[in-house]
Amino acid sequence: MVEICTTGEEMETTDVVICGGGPTGALLSAYLGQMSIPNVVLEKEKEIVTDPRGIALDEDGIRLLQGLGLYDQVYTEIGEPMGWVHFTSGKQGLTTKPFIKMNLSTTGPFGHVGAISHKQPVLERNIREAASRFSSSELRLGSTVMAIEEDETGVSVDYRGDDGRSRQIRGKFLVGADGKTGFTRKHYLEPKGIVLESLPGYGFMGVLDKTQY
Repeated sequence: MVEICTTGEEMETTDVVICGGGPTGALLSAYLGQMSIPNVVLEKEKEIVTDPRGIALDEDGIRLLQGLGLYDQVYTEIGEPMGWVHFTSGKQGLTTKPFIKMNLSTTGPFGHVGAISHKQPVLERNIREAASRFSSSELRLGSTVMAIEEDETGVSVDYRGDDGRSRQIRGKFLVGADGKTGFTRKHYLEPKGIVLESLPGYGFMGVLDKTQY
């Protein structure tokens, strides 16, 4: 959709602008598409990133994939049940005695296993393919967000397209799904004083043990 802004120039518009086309952004785009809500995803990479990143998906995530008609792919392509997970404080690495262990291969309230270990590139590909079925959803690869401005009526996003040209799109809503080092957090939220807070102290780590699965 195109509207005429106050300067007399044409500006592309949509209902929702999503920054980031990873699993979260693509999943949101697909569900908006199911409801015929126009949305545009701006993803800076031109191909699906193959670097290891997310590794686990809980039963809520599995349920969301099922809602997109992807349940058959969950255990054939995307991942497999995690089995037992041992949680430690991480103070002494793998030699630290676990303070709790959980069998995530058991089913929860939704009838799915507690969690699966997944291959993120495969997960992303399947979600993007699901989103592409809806005409209301559009994924623009190679699109780098350069600026975000909001007012009482919506949000304007300046970005550089895959052809190197500067473009602008305006939406009623903007969703930042570009991660902790993405433009939305680092160049829009944090300069406003909105930061991700964390508690001091030791973290913890989970260790898979499939010998008990």
